[in-house]
Parts: sequence; C-alpha cells; structure tokens
Amino acid sequence: MREWSEIVEDVQTNWWIYAAMPFVAGLIGYFTKLVAIRMMFRPHQYKGIRPFGWQGIIPRRAAQMVEVLCETLTGRLVSTQDIVSKVDGKELAKRIDRPLRKEIARIVPLVAEEYQPAMWRMLPGPAQDLVVQRAQDTAVELVPKLVKKIQKNIDDVFDLQEMVTAEFLSDPDILESMFLDVGKLEFQFIRRSGLMFGFFIGFLQAALWAATHSPFVMPVFGLFIGWFTDWAALRLIFNPKEPTKYLFGLITWQGLFLKHRISVSQEYGTLIASRVLTSERVVRSMFAGPSRQKMVDLVAPLIQDAMRDELTDIEKHVRREFGRLAPPELEELGVGELTFGSVLGVFSNAVSRPVRQAAGVGLDIAQVGPMAQTTAEEFVAVLPDLLSNSFEYLDDRLQIEALMSEKMAQMTPEQFEGVLRPAFQADEKTLIAVGAVLGFLVGELQVFLVEHLSR
Repeated sequence: MREWSEIVEDVQTNWWIYAAMPFVAGLIGYFTKLVAIRMMFRPHQYKGIRPFGWQGIIPRRAAQMVEVLCETLTGRLVSTQDIVSKVDGKELAKRIDRPLRKEIARIVPLVAEEYQPAMWRMLPGPAQDLVVQRAQDTAVELVPKLVKKIQKNIDDVFDLQEMVTAEFLSDPDILESMFLDVGKLEFQFIRRSGLMFGFFIGFLQAALWAATHSPFVMPVFGLFIGWFTDWAALRLIFNPKEPTKYLFGLITWQGLFLKHRISVSQEYGTLIASRVLTSERVVRSMFAGPSRQKMVDLVAPLIQDAMRDELTDIEKHVRREFGRLAPPELEELGVGELTFGSVLGVFSNAVSRPVRQAAGVGLDIAQVGPMAQTTAEEFVAVLPDLLSNSFEYLDDRLQIEALMSEKMAQMTPEQFEGVLRPAFQADEKTLIAVGAVLGFLVGELQVFLVEHLSR
C-alpha cells in the first residue's frame, strides 16, 4: 500500500489517466458485450483448428434450441386445428376452380390411358370431352369434402412440429432473426448495461490502482468487469418475473423480457407468421413434404368413391347429352354418318359393361382402386401450385400473427420466459467466461499503456 502523499502526487500528476479509467472500464464492459452477442450467432460453421476454434452458440445448439422452441410454439401457441379449422372449403373451391379444371383435363386422359386404354381410345372425342367435363365438375365439388376430411384427420396426416422444426433448421437466418428481432430490446440493454456497470466499477479500479500500483489490478478488474456485467445483465433480463421493489421501495424492477412481453409477443407473432407458418410453407409441407403420402392416402378414398359414382352414372349422362343433339350437330361433333344408337352402342360396350363390373362384380373392380390412387397422387402433387393464387386468402384466414400474440399474452411468466431463455441458457457460462477473458486481456493492455504513459 502506498503512502497517502504518494497517492495524491500521482493523481495530481497523472490525473487524466485516472479520469480515463472509468470510461475505459465502461468501454471494456460494452466491448465484451458486443463480442459476446456476436459470438452467440457467428460464425455459422466452426472456424479454426479443434480445439482452438469457435462456432456460434445458436448455430451449434440449433437442434436443441429448435426442439425447445417448437415444443413451445406447437404445444402452447398454435396447433394444426388452429390452422386448418379456419379454411372455408367452398370458398377455396371457388378460388381454384379454373386451374383445377385445367389440371383435371390433363389428369383424366393420363389415368384413363394407363388403366383403361382400350375403353378410352374407343370413345368418340365428344364422349371423352364429356367424361373430362364430368370429372372437372366432380373435382370442384370434391374440394369442400376434402377440406373437411383434412380438418377431421389433420393430426393423423400432418405433423406441425416436424414442419416447424424443418423450417427453422433449413434456414439458420430464421433462428437468428428469431432471437435478434424478438430480443432486440434485451440485447440493447446488455450492451448498455456493460457500459454503465463498467463505468462505475472503473472508479473502484482507479482507487485501487492509485493505492497499490499493482500490475494485477487492471487485468483482475478487467476480468471482473467482463464477468460481472455479463452475469448481471442476464439476471436483469429474466429476473424477477414479477415487478419487485428494491432499496426500501425506491426502485421497482421486473425482468425486461417479461416487462416487454406485449412488444415481444407482437415481434414473435410477426416473425412466425411471416417466416415460418406462412400458408405457402404449410401447404407445401402438407402436400409436398414428408406428409405427402399420408395426404395421398387420405384423398384416394374420396376420389375412389366419386369415381364409382360417376362411372356408374356416365352412360346416362352421355345418353342425355347426345340426346339433346340433332343429326346436324352430331355431324359437327365428328360422329359422321353413325347413328345415335351406334355411338351409344360403342360407348356402352366400351364403358358400361366394365363400369358395372367395377361397381359390383367382374375383373375390372381391381382397376378402380389403382386409378383412384394414381389420380390422388397427381392431384396432391399439383395442389400447392393450384393454391398459389390463394395464399393471400389463406394467410388472411389463418391470422397466425394475431393468434400467436393473443396466446402469448395468456402465458405464465415461466412459459413466456421459455421463448427466449434457451438462447442464453445454452451456453450462459461460456458467454460469461468469454466476457471475463476478454476483460482480462484488455486489462493487461491497460496496464501496459498506463505504465508507459504515466510520469
């Protein structure tokens, strides 16, 4: 310990160094926070030679974090029923009417040529057109039934958590935005708190340096500033969960994340609604993702039932349509000099007998199932594109952002904390240790500069 007179003389001589110490300490606190936050997210891939290297905490722990986030998201905030229950099948059928008819006109000849080539080729062109038209009408009528069946069986054919997990893991920027956007006020507080805490600790540092001039003061205080400011900032973000009075009621404090829960809920809802649970992503995951085959198996029985009903009724329909035509009109349709009876005879031989067999007895019954399955596969494959012009309508119906905000506001403090807390908990000790090491190194640099600049 130095004499008082030495301390006074040193402070008077090097007053500008002592005056700078709180500011330098504040910069250490701020700098270590900037680096710590940066190290949470960067780099995405491991850089360096093991074990001397680094990968951002969020990318390195992405799988575990996404698992926790998705459990919160799909377990408490939104469910598959919340999504599909709001879709109006009739309205959807109207919106996709034209592109659906176009696709059916492509699918019907394709399936007919594969499973009933002789029958299809024997049909006159007008009869083929009538079959396609009936299939188009049936497909449009089938859309509301399909929507209802999906709504009823959605949990059996679609895994929302699997879909959300895949979306998060496929794009690291979504997970990063999730924490940076939702927690922007908290990260801002961490940086500012490092500056503030470091500044006040710098006065104590200056006093101890004046009293001892020990080369250990600067690095030890740098280590303490880096460690303490990280530790304190993390505690103040999440604790206490309820507003609590301190210093005889003069100060009231609540963890910032919980205090800002309204704005956090809005940010979280906006991000999920715009980057994860968009109608386009949901539709493509349902009909083109891992759930695709389950959807095909769900659709096929509907098509098979419709196919049986339509095929057994098709002769009556063609007879009715042809019966309305006069001989000149039959000439225009390409029937030529064939009589109406002979046209129906060809149609009856080609269609009615195997159709009746498929409806009840005979070998052709085996064809209806495969035809329906193939039709279902073709139909499910094109559904995402058919619905592309309806995504805006679906987004408006789903109201994911409003739903998320509403449900987050109803969460308990413990549940709400789980939205962002995993990012910090993943490697909280590592973050604090990094801050401490950086503070120590800056403290060593501080000693070097002070000893060479002081007189």
